[in-house]
Amino acid sequence: MKYKEKYSIGHLFCDRYGYLTMRHLAALMFDVSFEQASFVEKDIDMDRYRWIAYSWEIDIKGHAKLDDEIEITTIPTHKNKFYAYRDFIVEKKGEILVVAKAVFLLMDIERLRPVKILDDLVKAYGREEEVFSSKDVKLEKDLDPIGEIYIRKADIDTNFHVNNAVYFDYINELSDIFAKDIAYIKLVYRNEIRNKESVRALGEKIGDEFSFALEDGSSKTYAYGKIRLDV
Repeated sequence: MKYKEKYSIGHLFCDRYGYLTMRHLAALMFDVSFEQASFVEKDIDMDRYRWIAYSWEIDIKGHAKLDDEIEITTIPTHKNKFYAYRDFIVEKKGEILVVAKAVFLLMDIERLRPVKILDDLVKAYGREEEVFSSKDVKLEKDLDPIGEIYIRKADIDTNFHVNNAVYFDYINELSDIFAKDIAYIKLVYRNEIRNKESVRALGEKIGDEFSFALEDGSSKTYAYGKIRLDV
């Protein structure tokens, strides 16, 4: 079951260079998926459940810029026990700019833990063919400390943790890599950032790849991933 929405890229969505930021690209893709969920799930009791992102993988073939009109299609492809998979296509005038895959978990908000996806949800969404093939990215060891990220109250969403799209801002802060520089990004959310004043940023650039992680300074990793630069 596919679903699409159109968006106009205004100033608030763009960085200093006039490119759609990674944070707002992710937020718009989230928006499409939640718009679809609002009617697919309307007859399912979701009061105690929330969808949370487990990972993003985004392949950038072209960049959306200020004043562009784009169309975002979301394709819920399949469910596998705890994991729900969604592909995305971002187009401008029929040209594919971005293909992406998000993996979601269904969270029991009373117990604050993931649960197996409800049979009613599996039936309601059905199954579609994937348009994006995922790559495995592991947490790199021995990354270099490169800074501290301070958590703002504005970063916290209605689930009382740092909003998933905000992590892309953190990556920009720690790497000094802008949207125009990125050809590919994989971001895995390992633990929520909740009730924290700051997190430690780690990173390492080798060739055209930048590996990164956010952690608590000891044993807990909040997120990790890899950026491939557009060179």
